[in-house]
Amino acid sequence: MTKLVFNSLSGLAQSFATLDLIPDTHAWVKDRSGRFTYGNSLFCQRFGFQDSSALNGKTDYDLAPADMAERYRSDDDSALKGVVITDRLELIGGAASVEWFLTSKWPIYNSADDIIGSFAISRHLNRSEDKAIPFRELSAPINYIRQHFAAEISMADLARASNLSISALERRFRKHLDKTPHQYLNEVRLQHAHKLLVTSDKAIGTIAIDTGFCDHSHFTRAYKKHFGTAPRDNRTRR
Repeated sequence: MTKLVFNSLSGLAQSFATLDLIPDTHAWVKDRSGRFTYGNSLFCQRFGFQDSSALNGKTDYDLAPADMAERYRSDDDSALKGVVITDRLELIGGAASVEWFLTSKWPIYNSADDIIGSFAISRHLNRSEDKAIPFRELSAPINYIRQHFAAEISMADLARASNLSISALERRFRKHLDKTPHQYLNEVRLQHAHKLLVTSDKAIGTIAIDTGFCDHSHFTRAYKKHFGTAPRDNRTRR
Protein backbone atom coordinates (compact mmCIF):
# COMPACT_ATOMS: atom_id res chain seq x y z
CA MET A 1 0.00 0.00 0.00
CA THR A 2 1.23 3.50 -0.84
CA LYS A 3 1.62 6.13 1.85
CA LEU A 4 -1.73 7.25 3.23
CA VAL A 5 -2.14 11.04 3.23
CA PHE A 6 -5.27 12.87 4.40
CA ASN A 7 -5.66 16.38 5.73
CA SER A 8 -7.99 15.13 8.48
CA LEU A 9 -9.56 11.91 9.73
CA SER A 10 -13.13 13.13 9.38
CA GLY A 11 -15.20 12.18 6.36
CA LEU A 12 -13.12 9.14 5.39
CA ALA A 13 -16.14 6.89 4.81
CA GLN A 14 -16.41 8.00 1.18
CA SER A 15 -12.69 7.49 0.55
CA PHE A 16 -12.87 3.95 1.91
CA ALA A 17 -16.32 3.03 0.54
CA THR A 18 -14.93 0.19 -1.59
CA LEU A 19 -13.88 -1.63 1.60
CA ASP A 20 -17.54 -2.48 2.20
CA LEU A 21 -17.43 -4.60 -0.97
CA ILE A 22 -14.63 -6.90 0.22
CA PRO A 23 -15.96 -10.05 1.95
CA ASP A 24 -14.68 -11.14 5.38
CA THR A 25 -12.67 -7.95 5.78
CA HIS A 26 -12.82 -5.44 8.63
CA ALA A 27 -11.33 -1.97 8.31
CA TRP A 28 -11.08 0.98 10.67
CA VAL A 29 -9.34 4.27 11.37
CA LYS A 30 -8.25 5.65 14.74
CA ASP A 31 -6.87 9.00 15.78
CA ARG A 32 -3.67 9.45 17.79
CA SER A 33 -5.57 8.89 21.04
CA GLY A 34 -6.86 5.51 19.90
CA ARG A 35 -10.42 6.71 19.27
CA PHE A 36 -12.23 5.23 16.29
CA THR A 37 -13.14 7.73 13.58
CA TYR A 38 -14.26 5.20 10.96
CA GLY A 39 -15.23 1.54 10.65
CA ASN A 40 -16.47 -0.29 7.57
CA SER A 41 -19.84 -2.02 7.62
CA LEU A 42 -18.60 -5.47 8.68
CA PHE A 43 -16.52 -4.04 11.52
CA CYS A 44 -19.46 -2.01 12.84
CA GLN A 45 -21.82 -4.97 12.55
CA ARG A 46 -19.39 -7.19 14.45
CA PHE A 47 -19.70 -4.97 17.49
CA GLY A 48 -23.42 -4.31 17.17
CA PHE A 49 -23.26 -0.80 15.68
CA GLN A 50 -25.57 0.20 12.87
CA ASP A 51 -22.99 2.42 11.21
CA SER A 52 -19.68 4.17 11.72
CA SER A 53 -21.23 7.17 13.44
CA ALA A 54 -22.18 4.97 16.42
CA LEU A 55 -18.60 3.67 16.61
CA ASN A 56 -16.91 7.07 16.47
CA GLY A 57 -15.18 8.18 19.64
CA LYS A 58 -15.00 4.73 21.20
CA THR A 59 -11.70 2.96 21.93
CA ASP A 60 -10.57 -0.66 21.99
CA TYR A 61 -11.23 -0.68 25.72
CA ASP A 62 -14.93 -0.07 24.99
CA LEU A 63 -15.06 -3.05 22.63
CA ALA A 64 -12.68 -5.68 24.01
CA PRO A 65 -11.34 -7.10 27.29
CA ALA A 66 -8.46 -5.08 28.70
CA ASP A 67 -5.74 -7.59 27.83
CA MET A 68 -6.82 -7.76 24.18
CA ALA A 69 -7.27 -3.98 24.00
CA GLU A 70 -3.76 -3.46 25.32
CA ARG A 71 -2.30 -5.64 22.55
CA TYR A 72 -4.24 -3.73 19.90
CA ARG A 73 -3.08 -0.44 21.38
CA SER A 74 0.53 -1.59 21.40
CA ASP A 75 0.39 -2.13 17.64
CA ASP A 76 -1.34 1.24 17.21
CA ASP A 77 1.55 2.88 19.04
CA SER A 78 3.97 1.31 16.56
CA ALA A 79 1.93 2.58 13.60
CA LEU A 80 1.90 6.05 15.13
CA LYS A 81 5.71 5.92 15.05
CA GLY A 82 5.66 5.18 11.32
CA VAL A 83 5.90 1.37 11.52
CA VAL A 84 3.84 -0.68 9.04
CA ILE A 85 2.49 -3.90 10.58
CA THR A 86 1.73 -6.73 8.17
CA ASP A 87 -0.41 -9.82 8.75
CA ARG A 88 -0.42 -9.86 12.55
CA LEU A 89 -2.28 -12.97 13.77
CA GLU A 90 -4.76 -11.85 16.42
CA LEU A 91 -8.10 -12.50 18.05
CA ILE A 92 -10.89 -10.01 17.45
CA GLY A 93 -13.99 -10.19 19.60
CA GLY A 94 -17.49 -9.03 18.86
CA ALA A 95 -21.07 -9.13 20.02
CA ALA A 96 -21.33 -12.89 19.58
CA SER A 97 -17.92 -14.52 19.05
CA VAL A 98 -14.15 -14.25 19.11
CA GLU A 99 -12.35 -15.26 15.93
CA TRP A 100 -8.93 -15.21 14.29
CA PHE A 101 -7.89 -12.50 11.86
CA LEU A 102 -4.76 -11.35 10.06
CA THR A 103 -4.38 -7.64 10.74
CA SER A 104 -2.23 -5.07 8.96
CA LYS A 105 -1.83 -1.44 10.09
CA TRP A 106 -0.44 1.71 8.48
CA PRO A 107 0.20 5.23 9.73
CA ILE A 108 -1.91 8.05 8.28
CA TYR A 109 -0.08 11.29 7.44
CA ASN A 110 -1.33 14.79 6.78
CA SER A 111 0.03 17.09 4.08
CA ALA A 112 2.70 18.36 6.49
CA ASP A 113 3.96 14.77 6.86
CA ASP A 114 2.76 14.49 10.47
CA ILE A 115 1.22 11.19 11.56
CA ILE A 116 -2.37 11.90 12.58
CA GLY A 117 -3.78 8.40 13.03
CA SER A 118 -3.71 4.78 11.94
CA PHE A 119 -5.57 2.68 9.38
CA ALA A 120 -6.06 -1.09 9.69
CA ILE A 121 -7.46 -3.98 7.69
CA SER A 122 -8.21 -7.42 9.15
CA ARG A 123 -8.91 -10.48 7.02
CA HIS A 124 -10.95 -13.31 8.51
CA LEU A 125 -8.92 -16.50 8.66
CA ASN A 126 -11.83 -18.68 7.55
CA ARG A 127 -11.09 -17.41 4.05
CA SER A 128 -7.38 -16.63 4.20
CA GLU A 129 -5.96 -19.25 6.56
CA ASP A 130 -4.09 -20.99 3.72
CA LYS A 131 -1.94 -17.86 3.47
CA ALA A 132 -1.17 -17.66 7.19
CA ILE A 133 1.87 -19.70 8.22
CA PRO A 134 1.32 -18.99 11.94
CA PHE A 135 -2.27 -20.16 11.73
CA ARG A 136 -1.28 -23.36 9.90
CA GLU A 137 1.23 -24.09 12.64
CA LEU A 138 -1.40 -23.60 15.35
CA SER A 139 -4.52 -24.88 13.57
CA ALA A 140 -4.44 -28.36 15.13
CA PRO A 141 -4.14 -27.27 18.79
CA ILE A 142 -6.52 -24.33 18.26
CA ASN A 143 -9.17 -26.58 16.71
CA TYR A 144 -8.71 -29.14 19.48
CA ILE A 145 -9.17 -26.48 22.14
CA ARG A 146 -12.26 -25.06 20.42
CA GLN A 147 -13.85 -28.52 20.29
CA HIS A 148 -12.89 -29.71 23.79
CA PHE A 149 -12.52 -26.55 25.92
CA ALA A 150 -15.31 -27.67 28.27
CA ALA A 151 -13.43 -30.88 29.16
CA GLU A 152 -10.28 -31.32 31.19
CA ILE A 153 -7.36 -30.80 28.81
CA SER A 154 -3.78 -31.51 29.80
CA MET A 155 -0.82 -30.18 27.86
CA ALA A 156 0.08 -33.78 27.08
CA ASP A 157 -3.39 -34.31 25.55
CA LEU A 158 -3.05 -31.16 23.48
CA ALA A 159 0.46 -32.04 22.32
CA ARG A 160 -0.64 -35.52 21.22
CA ALA A 161 -3.61 -34.12 19.30
CA SER A 162 -1.21 -31.72 17.55
CA ASN A 163 1.47 -34.34 16.82
CA LEU A 164 3.98 -32.20 18.69
CA SER A 165 6.05 -32.46 21.81
CA ILE A 166 4.92 -30.32 24.74
CA SER A 167 7.99 -28.09 24.36
CA ALA A 168 7.38 -27.61 20.61
CA LEU A 169 3.73 -26.81 21.27
CA GLU A 170 4.66 -24.19 23.86
CA ARG A 171 7.30 -22.65 21.57
CA ARG A 172 4.74 -22.21 18.77
CA PHE A 173 2.22 -20.52 21.03
CA ARG A 174 4.84 -18.18 22.47
CA LYS A 175 6.25 -17.39 19.03
CA HIS A 176 2.95 -16.59 17.33
CA LEU A 177 0.63 -15.54 20.17
CA ASP A 178 3.02 -14.50 22.94
CA LYS A 179 1.20 -16.73 25.41
CA THR A 180 1.20 -20.33 26.62
CA PRO A 181 -1.27 -22.97 25.39
CA HIS A 182 -2.85 -22.95 28.85
CA GLN A 183 -3.37 -19.17 28.71
CA TYR A 184 -5.04 -19.50 25.32
CA LEU A 185 -7.27 -22.33 26.58
CA ASN A 186 -8.27 -20.18 29.53
CA GLU A 187 -9.17 -17.27 27.22
CA VAL A 188 -11.36 -19.52 25.05
CA ARG A 189 -13.18 -20.78 28.15
CA LEU A 190 -13.70 -17.26 29.44
CA GLN A 191 -15.04 -15.98 26.11
CA HIS A 192 -17.57 -18.82 25.96
CA ALA A 193 -18.51 -18.19 29.59
CA HIS A 194 -19.01 -14.49 28.89
CA LYS A 195 -21.31 -15.31 25.98
CA LEU A 196 -23.41 -17.61 28.19
CA LEU A 197 -23.60 -14.95 30.90
CA VAL A 198 -25.09 -12.36 28.60
CA THR A 199 -27.26 -14.64 26.44
CA SER A 200 -28.63 -17.25 28.87
CA ASP A 201 -30.19 -17.57 32.30
CA LYS A 202 -27.91 -20.39 33.43
CA ALA A 203 -26.61 -20.15 36.98
CA ILE A 204 -23.06 -18.82 37.22
CA GLY A 205 -21.87 -22.05 38.85
CA THR A 206 -23.36 -24.05 35.98
CA ILE A 207 -21.67 -21.82 33.41
CA ALA A 208 -18.36 -22.33 35.21
CA ILE A 209 -18.62 -26.12 34.96
CA ASP A 210 -19.99 -26.03 31.39
CA THR A 211 -16.97 -24.05 30.20
CA GLY A 212 -14.28 -26.17 31.82
CA PHE A 213 -13.65 -24.46 35.16
CA CYS A 214 -13.27 -26.67 38.20
CA ASP A 215 -15.50 -24.60 40.46
CA HIS A 216 -17.41 -21.32 40.89
CA SER A 217 -14.66 -19.50 42.81
CA HIS A 218 -11.92 -20.39 40.33
CA PHE A 219 -14.11 -19.18 37.48
CA THR A 220 -14.96 -15.92 39.26
CA ARG A 221 -11.29 -15.11 39.94
CA ALA A 222 -10.26 -15.86 36.35
CA TYR A 223 -13.21 -13.93 34.90
CA LYS A 224 -12.54 -10.84 37.00
CA LYS A 225 -8.85 -10.86 36.13
CA HIS A 226 -9.60 -11.14 32.39
CA PHE A 227 -12.61 -8.83 32.03
CA GLY A 228 -12.03 -6.50 34.97
CA THR A 229 -15.46 -7.17 36.47
CA ALA A 230 -17.17 -10.01 38.32
CA PRO A 231 -19.47 -12.41 36.39
CA ARG A 232 -22.52 -11.32 38.40
CA ASP A 233 -21.89 -7.68 37.46
CA ASN A 234 -21.98 -8.43 33.74
CA ARG A 235 -25.18 -10.39 34.22
CA THR A 236 -26.89 -7.47 35.98
CA ARG A 237 -26.05 -5.21 33.02
CA ARG A 238 -28.08 -7.29 30.59
